[in-house]
Amino acid sequence: MARTPWTHGNRLVGYDPERKRVWVLGRRLHHGLAGLVLACLGTALMAHDWRDRGDWLRMRSGA
Repeated sequence: MARTPWTHGNRLVGYDPERKRVWVLGRRLHHGLAGLVLACLGTALMAHDWRDRGDWLRMRSGA
């Protein structure tokens, strides 16, 4: 059985209190809780503006 680097959690979210490190989907968050909060905020904002996704990368004249 493969050993996980975290001591608490599951495959989705893991935490190692000794080293104060957080993993999401097996990837370590280098900025811990702040990184997780910012990633969730960015995801929520993207979902909110999903109808406007055609405009996200469109170049506009005079911008």
